[in-house]
Amino acid sequence: MADVVTTPARAGGSYVEWSAVFAGGLAASAISFVLLTAGAAVGLSLVSPYGAESYPKTAATIAVFWSIAVPILSFLVGGYIAGRMRHAWADASSEEVQFRDGMHGLLVWALGIFIAAMLAAMATGGAVRTGTSVASGAMSNESVAIAPVIDTMFGAATPALPNTEAPGTPPAAAAEAGVRASVLDADARAMVARTLVAAAGEGKLSAAQKRTLAEIVSARTGLTQAEAERRVDQAFTDGMEAIETTREAAVLVALVTVTALLIGLLAAWYAAKNGGRHRDANIPARLVLSFTPTRRSPL
Repeated sequence: MADVVTTPARAGGSYVEWSAVFAGGLAASAISFVLLTAGAAVGLSLVSPYGAESYPKTAATIAVFWSIAVPILSFLVGGYIAGRMRHAWADASSEEVQFRDGMHGLLVWALGIFIAAMLAAMATGGAVRTGTSVASGAMSNESVAIAPVIDTMFGAATPALPNTEAPGTPPAAAAEAGVRASVLDADARAMVARTLVAAAGEGKLSAAQKRTLAEIVSARTGLTQAEAERRVDQAFTDGMEAIETTREAAVLVALVTVTALLIGLLAAWYAAKNGGRHRDANIPARLVLSFTPTRRSPL
């Protein structure tokens, strides 16, 4: 007796139903946006310029928890919608149906991340960042981290501005000279920041870098060369600590984000499989919990 080969009803066709995937992905993105907005509002309510009304540690703890909980909840809902809205298949075993439902949850997860990445790219003004721009961004973050260190290194001294009250000085010329002084000071601060960041990357401050920075500090503060060098040494030590703190914070944010997204993937897969099971078993979807009242026995 010859074997009979059964041809699936959808041979050659795609088993991916993009309408269900897009429905789940859009729902997950919308829920994530709403919950993150609410979390930002709660976080801002816990931070205040008044010490008695500010709870920064509590706000940081809630931020970490919320960053993990929001993707999980969003992808749970999005995956369930995709699995529930997909058409039923009669040409596959239950294990194959569960796998296909789970794959729809994975696609919801991928679509949600793609939408979030596109929104982030639009917010920053570019869709793709090259290696050079990434490196520039990292150096910019380090420069921001050591900005207070540079302020301390220069002390309370400010660059000498022209005397606008001097007789015979035209107001326009005085204003132009003041602008030039400010620009020169900004350039000097930028050079100091670049030098400190470069030295931090090498792990040490060379003699030439130390001498150059000390000359700049001495010229703008009136300190002697030896005193300026001591300030430079202290600024380098403080700058290394500030950059290390910034690096640790960036690593923590990256780890929390990756953990939340990976758990969100598992949540979307699990929810899509359950959505498909509820669809095939005709289990009604309930948005509210129903409670059966209990009768009290008469006294």
